[in-house]
Formats: sequence, structure tokens, C-alpha cells
Amino acid sequence: MIFKLLSSTLTCIVIVCAFASPAFGISLSCSSGDGGGAASSSESFNLDDSTSLKENLVLGSGSISMDRLAAGTGKNSLKQSLSGTGYSLQNDIDSQGDLHASTSSAASPEAASLGQNVGGTGSMSLNLQGVQGATNAGQEASVADGRLVSAQSLSAGQGISASQSTELAGQGGRVVAGALGKDNVIVANGGFEGYGIMDAHLDSAVLDHASAGGTAALDGVGLLNDDSFKAVSSDDKTRGLGIAGLRVVDGGIGNFNVGILNTNLNARDGVDHASQVAAATATSGGSYSSYALTGYRWNQNDPQVQLYLNPTGTPSGLTPESSQSAISAAANTWDDAVAQNIFADGTTVKIDYSKQVPNIFAGSSADTFSVNGWRNFGNSYLGATAYWTNGQKVNGYYSLTEADTVYNLDYQWTTDLNTAQNTGKLDLQSIAVHELGHSIGMGDLYTLPSSDPRKNDFAQVMNAYDAPQRTLGNGDMTGAQKLYGQPIAPAPDGTVTVYRMYSPSATDHFYTTSLNEYNYAAANYGYSQEGALGYFPSSDIDGTIPLYRMYSPTAKDHFYTTNYNEYSTGAVKSGYQQEGIFSYIYPNIVDGTGMLYRMYSPTSTDHFYTSNFNEYSTSAVKCGYNQEGYLGYVYYSN
Repeated sequence: MIFKLLSSTLTCIVIVCAFASPAFGISLSCSSGDGGGAASSSESFNLDDSTSLKENLVLGSGSISMDRLAAGTGKNSLKQSLSGTGYSLQNDIDSQGDLHASTSSAASPEAASLGQNVGGTGSMSLNLQGVQGATNAGQEASVADGRLVSAQSLSAGQGISASQSTELAGQGGRVVAGALGKDNVIVANGGFEGYGIMDAHLDSAVLDHASAGGTAALDGVGLLNDDSFKAVSSDDKTRGLGIAGLRVVDGGIGNFNVGILNTNLNARDGVDHASQVAAATATSGGSYSSYALTGYRWNQNDPQVQLYLNPTGTPSGLTPESSQSAISAAANTWDDAVAQNIFADGTTVKIDYSKQVPNIFAGSSADTFSVNGWRNFGNSYLGATAYWTNGQKVNGYYSLTEADTVYNLDYQWTTDLNTAQNTGKLDLQSIAVHELGHSIGMGDLYTLPSSDPRKNDFAQVMNAYDAPQRTLGNGDMTGAQKLYGQPIAPAPDGTVTVYRMYSPSATDHFYTTSLNEYNYAAANYGYSQEGALGYFPSSDIDGTIPLYRMYSPTAKDHFYTTNYNEYSTGAVKSGYQQEGIFSYIYPNIVDGTGMLYRMYSPTSTDHFYTSNFNEYSTSAVKCGYNQEGYLGYVYYSN
């Protein structure tokens, strides 16, 4: 049914639907004006045959008002939008299970408001979004395999505002509040996996400045409160905080994570801060792909993060020294997997009773120290890590400035692996490896959708704690190396390591024999480190030929060739600049060497070199590269 009306009279339309077929789709649109402007409403419904819908729609002189009641089971989708002069409101309800939704709205050319009460069981998501000019505010809530009850409101006119009071219980859930103003963006979210009960009262609004506030609790434990929002909104600087951890649930281990990011849009740092969606995952699949990223990392080279341990409250059976050793071993597990020194060399963890152990569940503030310690949580969480950012973004990642980890004294702990394997005591080193993963930018796998194969890869330490695990899985290592580079093995005698890098913005693969250039290009020019391409002869020894390097500023492409005519004439005519002899290479096979292949993408004008035949024959071809044979033979790096 489609209704269109432009009128100065009062009209009442009553819609009553009871369906007898598997599902029905309905669309309804109307507008009303009085010569000084118009208000419009648009609705669409895809409803199960069990669902009833009743709506009273009143069109007045330049106004629209509506009362709607929907109730039923099965799969249902209800979408509504209101718009006027310079504003629009959007309300989406999607459910699979029992549903009861009561919605009232009113609109004029200058302003609109919407309020609703929604309840149901099964799986459900609610999304309210309001836009006025270049500003917006919104609220989201969702539950999986559980129940949800929410009272929500949204209005536009004198600014945009949105709020929700939501209680949800199920195998997973999430709430989000956000706002975009003229000078800042603020986004708050909270979620969990494994049965839990979340209670959230959140608001977001924009006049000129975007603001958000409220509370969120999981299983009766406060995760976000007014102090949390004040901590990231105390000045006009970009600030953020996140908290993540493990908790005991029926049948195993669950998780939780919350965060707030308040971004200053006027920061003159050349970064597009308006993007609030962090880089979260890589391609799914086998064990090497089983990782997730939070979008945060320590952005300085070799950050050498100094960890502190306040031993106050050390559990029975542990000593400050044994705890220090276990946490140090956990930190070094990550360090050993990457090219950089993430954690401090020497005394990785310093025992210091003066360092404050934060109360992560009470809106703790940053103090620049990364502290580990003990607290009675009074809940089912095993450990929790709170990480902070200054809001600066480098190559797509927000810069970490501090990460605190707290372990729950309500459980029994051990630093002896045999004891952990044969008793119910928790292994401190295993839990620390997982929690310190959060502190460097690694995300949980068990928060991923059930359809994602990474979620079922329990070989990764960033998955659920199902048994002591002190070593990283292949996916853990891949994720950490994406953040901090691959460790480089020493080059064989008489060779030099050639490092490979890639710039997504320039679509350029870059190769260098200088470790300083390798690190500098990553820190300053947006190149992602891809580890060692191979080991090349470092001098003109018997049986080698020169490998020349060139660069085209127009194509932004680095080009390497063993053909002197190509180097001296052909490539120069194509706009390439000569950069001399890069290294040497074997034209014929030598014991211990393998082929170095050359490829070219006409789309991205990028020359690409690899010693991996699968990459040459399959994956790079799928990315649009043409095979150009091989350059010669080099010693492989793995």
C-alpha cells in the first residue's frame, strides 16, 4: 500500500493487517505540507504470517503523527524513516523469534520525534539513527539467542539526540551509542559472548559538540559509567579507552569488551579521524588466518613497553617473583614472534608496590604506566585488560599509550604448568599471554560470528581458554606480525637480507637491503612490513650478476631488473629513474637457492617480486598481476 497526500486538512488512516501467507511485504509513504515546508514518512515491513500490525496515521496541516503496534513470531523486519527540512530519522527493527513493538512518532517540517518500547525473544537487532545537517546521533542494541527489552527515543530539531534503556540476556549481545558533531565524534560500545545479562542506559546527542553518557553493566558488574565518559571527554583532545577480558560461563569461558573513543575532528595531523571502524579482521580460513585485530597498536618502532607488577594481594601458592616470571614469559612470547621489541628488554616486568592497580570496572583513568596486578572482581571474569589511546592514528591504527591488566583473586591460580593441567587452578602465564595480546592490539576470536571458521580454531591463544596454552598458534603469530613485522633470521655468510614492503595507498611493493630504511618507510610513508624476501649475494662474487633498481615517480613503482639494456634504455624511456646496483643475484641455480619471480600489474602499475611459487602462480594472479618469468636465484628466508 502506498499513500501520498499533500493536504491542509486532518486525515486519519487506520491500517490493520493479519496475514495468512508465509510473509508479507508492505510499503507506506506519505507527506504533508502547509506551504512553508513539508514532512515525509516512509515505512516498509516484511512480516511473518503470525505477525499482526496495527497503525494509526494522522496527516495534519504540515504534520504527520503515527502510532504503531506490531506483535508476532518468526522473522520480521520493520523499517521507518521521517524527514523534513534538513533532518531525517531512521528506525530499523529486525527479529527472529517473538516480537512486541509499540512505536509512536511525530514530524513537522522543522522537527520530529520518535519513541518506542520493544521486547522479544530469540535474536533481535534495533537501530536508531538521526541526521541533521552534517551531524548525527544514534543507538543500537542486539541480542543472539536470548531476550531483549528496550525503551528508545530519537529526536531532531534543536539538535539531534538519541537514548536507550536496554536489558538483554542471551548467548551474545551488544549495545552502541554514538554521535558526530562539528568538531568531534564519540562512540561507545559494549558487548559479550557466552551467556550473560547486560543492562545499558545510554544517551548520545549533538548541538554543536557531540556527547555521550550513561552506564553499561554485564552480569551486574559496571563496565561503563559517567567517570568513563568524563575520562575521554575532559578536553578537546582525541582520547579513547577499551576494556576486554575473559569470564566463566556455563559450559566454558566467555568474553566481554567495551570501549569509548572520542575523536577530535579538528586535529591537524593529516589523519581522517572521522572513520570510527577499526581494522578488525583479515581473511578467514586456515590456522594462519585465524586472528582478529582491534585497530589499536603501539605505533612507535620497538616500543619497549615497561610492564609493572604490584604484588599486593598475590594469591596463596604464588610469590611476587613467580608471578613476575610468568608475566614476563607471556610478554616475551609475543616479542619472540615479531620483528620489534614490543616489551622492555632486560627486566620486562618490574615489581613496584607504588604503582596503582586500576579498578577497571569503576571507570579508572590513564596514568601512563602499564600495570599488572590482582583484585577481587566479585564476578566470573578471569582477567581484564584496559587499553588507552591518545587518538593519533598511524597507518590505520590508533596509537596505544597504556595497557593495564588485572587478574581475578576470586579464583585459584598457579604458575606451575603441571598443576594447571591436572587441577582446576588457572595458569597465570596462559591467561597473561591472552590478556597481553589485547594490550598489543590482538582481538578475541570467540566474539566472531558462528559462521566464521576462525571462531572454531582453538589452537589460537586469542580464542577461549579451554586449557593451559603458553604458546601462540599460527594465527596469533600472523596477527602479531601484521602489527609489528616478521622476525628476520640472520642472513647466510656473504649475503644481505632483502626486506619486502607494500604501500596500499601507492599500490607499490618496495624492497630494501637496509633495515633502517625498512623501519623508516613503515613509520613515515605508510608501508606495511612483509618480512624478508630472501638473502641475496652482497657482492660481485663468482657466478653472480648485478640486480639494478629503478623508480618511477609517476607510476610510484619500484622496478628491479638484471637486464642492463632494460635498465639503461627501455625503462628510462618509460619514465623510470636509475638508482644503481641494488644487490647481486645468481642467474643459474646454486645449492640452497630458489627462483625469484617477477610480476606486473597494469592496473596498479606495480612490479612485484616473490620467491613463493604459490603466490606467483595463484594468489597474485587473482589480484591482477601478470607473470613475467623469473629474475634469477636467491637464498630463501624460510
